Order: sequence, then structure tokens, then C-alpha cells
Amino acid sequence: MVATVLTKDGKPMYQIPISQRPSHGPLYSKIFFPLLFCLGQLFINTTQFLCLPLLLVPVVGRRSFDSAIGWTKDGYGRLLIAITCLFAPHSIILTTDSPPSLTNLVERDENGRMTKINLPDRLVIMSNHQAYSDWMYLWILACYSGHAKGIIILLKISLKNLPVVGWGMQFFNFIFMRRSWIADKTNLTKALLDLGRKSQSKIEKYPSDKSSLLSNSSRAPLWLIIFPEGTITSDEEGIKSKRYADKENIEDFETLLLPRSTGLLFSLRTLLPQIPDLKLMDVTIGYPGVKIGEYPQNHYGLLSIFLNSIPPPCIHIHLHIYDQLSSHTSGIPSLVPTSSTGEVTSEIGLTSPEDAKEFELWLRGVWREKEERMKRFYKDQRFYSQEGGENAREVIPIQQTNWWHWIGAAGGGGIGTVALLSWVIWRMIK
Repeated sequence: MVATVLTKDGKPMYQIPISQRPSHGPLYSKIFFPLLFCLGQLFINTTQFLCLPLLLVPVVGRRSFDSAIGWTKDGYGRLLIAITCLFAPHSIILTTDSPPSLTNLVERDENGRMTKINLPDRLVIMSNHQAYSDWMYLWILACYSGHAKGIIILLKISLKNLPVVGWGMQFFNFIFMRRSWIADKTNLTKALLDLGRKSQSKIEKYPSDKSSLLSNSSRAPLWLIIFPEGTITSDEEGIKSKRYADKENIEDFETLLLPRSTGLLFSLRTLLPQIPDLKLMDVTIGYPGVKIGEYPQNHYGLLSIFLNSIPPPCIHIHLHIYDQLSSHTSGIPSLVPTSSTGEVTSEIGLTSPEDAKEFELWLRGVWREKEERMKRFYKDQRFYSQEGGENAREVIPIQQTNWWHWIGAAGGGGIGTVALLSWVIWRMIK
């Protein structure tokens, strides 16, 4: 366990911006974090390359390859949990506006340890974007919910060709965006239609709580993560947001950036015809120790958290789920998911300017509520649940829930990857 690092005058180091901190970092973290994290990513990437021959197998090859890649997605989440346990121990604090209900959100064993978080398997997730570590916590939530195999993230295209990491992202079928609708529309349409088809397919039943290669569900999970703000809050992005607000004659935000609605609306309208029970989860992330007007990324860079072992004492995540998206009772406008003929086509996600504007205004209203929640967070250093009283929350230490997740965190590692591939082939021909 890494204790909270204090300055000479007793102030927690995480409350001080990284640029103002003295040189710090235990030798243990500086040596072993880059070594273990890089090896873990390399082993996972090796597993992915070793599974490529599965694509040559007729009929069941593609399904088995997709299942193997899903296993490595779960493994990467376990790797994130592993480096947190070893180099930056801290907790996730969950609060909710029902649904989901806080009452049955978290399952625990007889010793009070979290065993599972009960969240739906088919979600589009929209979140504010405070720091580059945001995606990491959403991935960890997916692991704890048993749905990490279905995680998909919309990312900047500049990340696509990074050695090892970029290759892994391509194996994960992440969607790379140029942040230009004209350039992104065709690629996004193809990716979303493919996701919808895969979500409709059946897969064999094996215990998912053991991070098995094949899921225990009769249907594939999907967690599509979208940051409508497009990037993290900063001085530069704040100026852009203010400029756009002035142009549109609307009020700008103080703790957030104005959200972009086009990609989110297009994704929902494209996926809903193929996944009728799809839900939308609104996530608000808050980092402690940051004052209003400051930026979490300036306090919690990934290297600062893990290389210098100065994590937040906890990360606050507030959840709210919108369901019945195909119905007017969802409260979300413009989600007309089918064409006039009822077919799923490449034009399915498109909408009229009037519908697009209505959805944009709805999303802006959600962000306005999120802005008020963030202002209260900066004042009280916590979020509040809708039910259960002022202190209702779930505190979840970030740790592996089973010993075999440590194996998954390395993609099986070395000889284990070969053994894994052999096992898959044996299961296929048995």
C-alpha cells in the first residue's frame, strides 16, 4: 500500500499541480512500473498476434478469434487493476441517480469484498472528460461488471499507429476519429453496423468470472464509450469552447466543455435497430484535491499517478442510466432508430436538422446539470446519490477480485499464450 505523500508542511501532494511538485517517486515504482506495464502490454499483444491463425479456420474461426480478442480486452483491464494495486492504490466511490439503484449496484462476499458491479451489458456511455486517466476507470468498471470483452472506445486517429499500444487498439476494434464529421462518417457507420451485427450473434457458454476465453452469456456485451466534449478540459480547449458559445449565443461552462452531439446521436440511432434493449449511461467523473478553475490533468497525469506513485485518494464516479431508448418514455428526443422501410442501412443514423438540434439542446441540458454537479463536487469534494440519504455511496478499493485475473493481466504471458491458443484449437475440433 502506497501511503498519501505529503509536502514538508503536511499538505497532500496530490493537491499540488504536478508542475509545482518537488521531484518525487519511489525507486520501486520508477523501476518496476514501466517494466511490468510494458511487459504486460507486450504479452497481451503477443496473444493477439498468436490468435490470428484462427481467422483461417472456416465457419467458427472468426467467432473464436473475436472471443480471444475479447479475452485480451478483459486482460488489459486486469492489467490496469494490477498496476493500480502495485503502484498507486486507491478506491472508486460510486454514487447514482436511480437507475441504477445504489441498493443492489454492488455485490459483496461474506467478508465485505466487492465481487461484482451490476451494470447492463449493452451500453453507450457518455462521460465528461477531466483527465487522460478517465478511460482507465471506465475500463475497470467494465471488468468489475463482467463486460470488458465488449468495450469499445472512440479515439483520436493519432493513437492508431503507436507501437504495441496502437496495435492492441486496432485488435480491440476501437474506432479512430479525425474529429471531422465529413471524414469520420463513413468509418463510424461501418464500425457501428459491424458492432450491431456482432452483438446479435450467439456465443458459447463458459464462466465469465474466470476471465475465460468465451463468455458465459448467450449474447455479446457492448460498452461503447464516447466523450462528447472531444478532449480534456484545459485553457486552450476552454478558449475554443467559449468562442463557440459566443458564436451560438449560449452560456459556456466553467468546469466542462460544451459537448458535441453529432457522433453520440448518430451512434445511438445506428445501434438501436440492431440492439433494441440498448441503454445510455451518463457518467460524471470527479477528481479530489482540484479547485474550481484548475484542471485535473494538471494534478493526475498517468505518469504522475503510477511512476511517481501519487494517485488520487479516490476517484468519484456518478452514474445515471436512460433505458427504453426506442420509446418516447426515455425522455431523450430524436432517437428514431429505423428507416421508413424498417431496414438497417448506412443511412440509418442520419437525422433531420430539426431532430439534430433537438438532441443537441437535450444534451446541452444534461451537461448543464452535470456542471452544477461538478460545482458542488468542487465545493464538497464528493457527489451525492439520489436515494439513500446524504452519505449513500459505494466505496470500492481497486483490486483483483480473483487470483487468476493476475494471469489475465499478462495475456497468459510467454509460453502461456501458446498453451492458450492450443486449448482454443482443441475446443474447436473436439
